[in-house]
Amino acid sequence: MRAVVFDLFNTLTPPVDDAAFKTARIEMARAVGADPDAFSHAWSASWRERYDGTFPTVQACVRGVCEALGAHAEEAAIEEASQIRIDCARRAVRPRADAVATLARLRGLGLRTALISNCIPEIPLIWPATPYAGAIDEPLFSCEEGLTKPDPAIYLRACERLRVDPTDCVFVGDGAQGELSGAQRVGMHTILITTPGRTAPKFSEQDSWRGEAIDALSELPGLITGAVTGDV
Repeated sequence: MRAVVFDLFNTLTPPVDDAAFKTARIEMARAVGADPDAFSHAWSASWRERYDGTFPTVQACVRGVCEALGAHAEEAAIEEASQIRIDCARRAVRPRADAVATLARLRGLGLRTALISNCIPEIPLIWPATPYAGAIDEPLFSCEEGLTKPDPAIYLRACERLRVDPTDCVFVGDGAQGELSGAQRVGMHTILITTPGRTAPKFSEQDSWRGEAIDALSELPGLITGAVTGDV
């Protein structure tokens, strides 16, 4: 193995607090003067445009939802709602307890690292200030790449930037949105990381996955070096 590609949420981070994001959507709706239930529904319905960069900023995401609802919101209100979302995301991307040390260990082993995250523009915006920024060689954000997992092209793009063949690469994720099967289809070695205490989200492969799995990121360096030496 020459490189490791990570998912972000529920992989490098602890389990996402869905209640916190729900509360943030309610606060965003109030900021723009929209009905919270209608705003939340329209926000969810716009996932494609938010993830693939059609809405290139958080403000554009909020504005698009308002337009879908036929609601007029002043720019100041859109900015306020956007900041609520950004602040919520900033809290959500805190690392798992063993994430930063594991990334350092992998680098010490000479392995290159990448990130593939299906995300809206708040994540690349806050990325430079996160603990991951100096430890991930090649971060790929769907909203900037115009591609989302499990499209094979986004995995292959990560490998191209890492300058490795997919067969020399490990993908680690929690299985959301078919990401494990997507990585496997392009030839990557694929590992599920579990999220104890959290019900598998919709479209997750957690419950159906029969491949390799770990409970903590700290298991990863030993697993990879064992695979290289033939010990596992």
